Amino acid sequence: MPPLIVAIQGELGSNSELAAREYFNGRAVDILPCQSFDDLFAAVEDRRAGAAMAPVENSLAGSIHEVWDLFLEHHLPVAGEIRLRVIHCLIGLPGASLADVRRVRSHPQALAQCSDYLAAMADVQVEAVYDTAGAVQIIKAEGRREEAAIAPAQAAADHGMQILARDLSAADNFTRFLVLGEGVAGGGSPRTSVILEMEHTAAALPAALASFTGRGIEILKVETRKRVGQPWAYGVYLEFAGPADGAAAQALQEISGFVTNVRLVGTYPSGIAAEPRLHTR
Repeated sequence: MPPLIVAIQGELGSNSELAAREYFNGRAVDILPCQSFDDLFAAVEDRRAGAAMAPVENSLAGSIHEVWDLFLEHHLPVAGEIRLRVIHCLIGLPGASLADVRRVRSHPQALAQCSDYLAAMADVQVEAVYDTAGAVQIIKAEGRREEAAIAPAQAAADHGMQILARDLSAADNFTRFLVLGEGVAGGGSPRTSVILEMEHTAAALPAALASFTGRGIEILKVETRKRVGQPWAYGVYLEFAGPADGAAAQALQEISGFVTNVRLVGTYPSGIAAEPRLHTR
């Protein structure tokens, strides 16, 4: 069997790559780096990749809205999920010290997850770039001791860089990925993700939730998000235990009467929490 091509947003050495290798552990995979989340979804849609790792939520920084928005535009199968522990490292040039650092680069999510640590650093500027491992590539290419990146230890090992500090998050840090396209057999109990579009959320949301809880369906996630530029319009990320048939199908049919749109993202086996491993290239 040829290796499965798995698309990730970012470069080799990123948390997305580590999540892919944990989820597909035991299967040969080739990683396809993508510059943006749009490219990630397109890679599966265009069949350049058989699967993709879509990060949807972080335990510290919250939902990744750009990815949820793409579920409205692309109708791709969701095969599974994985929650990866994220261990952020401050990475610099060989021979650099923590005292040398005057600018830190990383992906916006990583910067948000390490905000307390960064706030405690004196006279340090912060710059967002497209990827954690990509930030390591940038500072290696520029070769300045005052530059550092926040990325996994894998990125430091891949590029021969030095880890200046480890585990920068203030609390347990996990990122949850949905696996698009092809998945692996097995997994936990089924879980369903839905995006609702509604107006006047204060009135509609309790009624929508009651449609599920009144049928004994456990709600696993509910989050509202204002649709900027659309008067009184809100998106709602809703996840519940079980498949989308039977009682859940009845609930979805019922709420369609008082929301403007129901987008069924998918039903998939719930995943495990995984620890990242350091891989030898």
